[in-house]
Amino acid sequence: MDIDEAIRGCEDRRLQTKYNNATSVIQRALALYPIEEVAFSFNGGKDSTVLLHLLRAGYFLHKVGENSAAANGDVKDFPIRIIYFESPSAFPEINSFTYDTASTYGLQIDTIRLDFKSGLETLLKDKPIRAIFLGVRMGDPTAVGQEQFSPSSPGWPPFMRVNPILDWSYRDVWAFLLTCKVKYCSLYDQGYTSIGSIYDTVPNSLLSIINSSNKFKPAYLLSDGRLERAGRVKRKSSAGGQLTADSNGLDVHKNSTLTASIIAVGDEILSGLALLRISWDHIYVGSWVLLVGLCCNVL
Repeated sequence: MDIDEAIRGCEDRRLQTKYNNATSVIQRALALYPIEEVAFSFNGGKDSTVLLHLLRAGYFLHKVGENSAAANGDVKDFPIRIIYFESPSAFPEINSFTYDTASTYGLQIDTIRLDFKSGLETLLKDKPIRAIFLGVRMGDPTAVGQEQFSPSSPGWPPFMRVNPILDWSYRDVWAFLLTCKVKYCSLYDQGYTSIGSIYDTVPNSLLSIINSSNKFKPAYLLSDGRLERAGRVKRKSSAGGQLTADSNGLDVHKNSTLTASIIAVGDEILSGLALLRISWDHIYVGSWVLLVGLCCNVL
């Protein structure tokens, strides 16, 4: 299998370890759930592209484990259901890449034109899906509290979230894509390092080419992966709310409001006795953690 051969033939030991761990998670999931009960949420981003090829490799290894005769050939079919939540605010390049990728690898994509939660509710009513592979990594807004296998949150349709690349870094993602020489969305060669919607994503200024106002180096040249989301911005919508999007399309809130205040008297703010009062309509878990962290620093 092309991906497996590329990784095992490289000299990057860290990447090989990450690959082995991720494909082990995939094989475990495929052993726990029948193939018709699993799905993969593909969104055309770099993390999702990595996971697509890990799933191809993981499925190959799973079949080899079931049938030693497969080791002498190649598992050409890929029966894992692919779901794509197509958004009107997605970059055209993301849509094109997603459908081109499906054509290249013979993937059958179920396109859903609803928000993630509503789409899942509809999908799970019609299909016997119990586990969904997600390209979530630590540092993503939705990654807080998640593990490689995490049940869906309260209030959501019940399914198991499977996160094979949860512990992968920005560097790991690009090491995999470049080592395996697989195609990725063209926006990453234009300075985009983390892609959300057309309303909240611009090229990462850290990749700006000197003496050029609109030219950027490719995403894989970003030296500090911790700054991959530096190209994410928040812009006001025409309705006056904020449009936000995370890297996996899992949580899009519109017209969100967040207010916080610290009420302290005298030395209470120094002794940690200040009262933190928060009200919200919708809030990312990651934002909550950041807010608490900032307040703890103040207190």
